[in-house]
Amino acid sequence: MSVPLDRVERELAKLWDESARAAGTSRASLLTLVALVSEPGLLERAQAAVAEVVQTRPCRTIVAVWRPGDTPSLGAEVALHRGHDGGPVCGDAITLEATGAAREWLPGNAERLALPDLPVCVWWVGDLPDHDDLFDRMVVGADLVVVNSGEMDLRDLTKLSSIAERSRGRYAVADLTWIRLRAVQDMVARFFDDAEGRACISGLTRVTIEFRSPPGDEDAASTQAGLLFGWMASVLGLPDDGVSWKRGSGWAEARLGRLTARFEAKPRADVRPGAITRVALESGEARFEIERQDDPLVFRWSRQVPGVASPPQALRVHATEEPALLARCLERSKRDLLLETSLRTASRIVRSVAPRLSVVPPPR
Repeated sequence: MSVPLDRVERELAKLWDESARAAGTSRASLLTLVALVSEPGLLERAQAAVAEVVQTRPCRTIVAVWRPGDTPSLGAEVALHRGHDGGPVCGDAITLEATGAAREWLPGNAERLALPDLPVCVWWVGDLPDHDDLFDRMVVGADLVVVNSGEMDLRDLTKLSSIAERSRGRYAVADLTWIRLRAVQDMVARFFDDAEGRACISGLTRVTIEFRSPPGDEDAASTQAGLLFGWMASVLGLPDDGVSWKRGSGWAEARLGRLTARFEAKPRADVRPGAITRVALESGEARFEIERQDDPLVFRWSRQVPGVASPPQALRVHATEEPALLARCLERSKRDLLLETSLRTASRIVRSVAPRLSVVPPPR
């Protein structure tokens, strides 16, 4: 239902009253979830994701999208989220659509429509724009800010690290790609569960990370590959200053002290753009490798440590979709110090090869 902005609360109250009379539904919310949709083409995806999240976490959702236009306007649509198969009502659904310069009105109106005295989560859907302050204005009153670094450019690791740095004491930062990386991180960590494996850490000389290159992307690595290596470098205590890079067709190498990190783009149609397909580590005669198999959910885990028998294993990784990732962020809305450290390390490592914009566009 399309309504003027000043009638949003009134119309939602009417919808709840009608639902209460029809089914005895009580009104309850745990938070306000604000989804900022950076491109109109992502609107349906964002709406589907928040509708799924509301099934387990009743809340008010505000999905905001903007479109070009000469005449500024800001309209609203209101509805109620319902459970699967026509189940009970589980939250308010507000959609804001801004045209032209009315995009600048979104922060104030989203803040006004947020439920009072409840946490606010701001989810930025899509790539972070360059030279744009909308994100900074939107997160002023947030308790949790969710992004997806996998949908961004390599240079955005520096931007995300800066956001995490500024967030301290104000809001927590969560990254959907970081959550997706946990399965790979766990497999890498398993290489060093025993004393024989840990003894190889100090002798690591080479790390190879293969990934699916996003279409048309010419970055030295995907953001997911860069973030994974940022985590590895921070845990290993590798120097992140004075990094030297070499690049070729489809590959790039970074030299950090004793260790060389190689990033290779590989074609793979059955995984997400930027996704990790193989990780290999070398330490003297020891070799460690995880590799995605023909079934994209299965990894082969193998380890060759002199004097230790380590049979290879096939491990199936659960495919976690966007709504489930978002729900996980809402379950633990606290600072993730390891994410912040990994972002900071990754941003320093890739800074010299991440492309930059040389021209600042005129004000909107």
